[in-house]
Amino acid sequence: MMMKLSDVDLLEALERSECAPLREMFAARRVTRGQGIFWPDEQEDLVLVVKSGRFRVYLSYGGKEFTLAILQRGDIYSSHTGAHVQALADGEVLLADTRVFRRRMTDLPEVSAIMVRVLGQMLRSTFFLIEGLVFRDSNTRLASLLLEQAELAERIAPAGPAGAADAEATPDAPDTADAEGPQDVPSTAAARRHAMPSPSVQPGSGQIIRLDLTTEQLAGMVGATRQTVSTLLNDMIRSGILKRVGRGVYRVRDMDRLRELASA
Repeated sequence: MMMKLSDVDLLEALERSECAPLREMFAARRVTRGQGIFWPDEQEDLVLVVKSGRFRVYLSYGGKEFTLAILQRGDIYSSHTGAHVQALADGEVLLADTRVFRRRMTDLPEVSAIMVRVLGQMLRSTFFLIEGLVFRDSNTRLASLLLEQAELAERIAPAGPAGAADAEATPDAPDTADAEGPQDVPSTAAARRHAMPSPSVQPGSGQIIRLDLTTEQLAGMVGATRQTVSTLLNDMIRSGILKRVGRGVYRVRDMDRLRELASA
């Protein structure tokens, strides 16, 4: 169960001097938390690149929502997929006409190669999603998602002295997974770090996971009910696998046991 669509940062390519013609075709747009970017009936055919913030890609039908992925810095998406895209936090996106983008991209082989990697990652993410929904139960899907986010945060911001001060500045909240308001999501999208674990603690334990999702949105991510996800999170908290730090924010206490749940 993958939240981030790609591990390729397209912004790094766009910032190179040889990509100036491609970069100049994008227009920047500031967005605020909760703002919709794309809708299923979107008339414009646009390419979106996330410059900052986090964005939820989801399907909606009959009052129900299912979250497909979370777009983060460097991710690319388009408006003709039939899905909604909504900002989870204040941020900035780059927008360009798809046809113009396609024409310019063919003139830059290096960017074309990156786009192939991005599309490959998106396809892998889709297969992960299908595999989880078909072959795994809710507990395994939730654990897989949490494990992925912990490992991603660890790669992006490895634990260290600076991270320790940052994480310790956030007081721990009571250990209950269902104490949040209906649409409360953290305003800070960056994954924060926790104190470097002692040698006796397996790598990854102590890592902070920032989901920027309500319990209901998280339930839509793993294809379960809100009540089921709340119960599963509370079970992980009571068993010592997780510690709830704030709304949508958790500290991994036992990385090995989280991996065991994810591989069950």
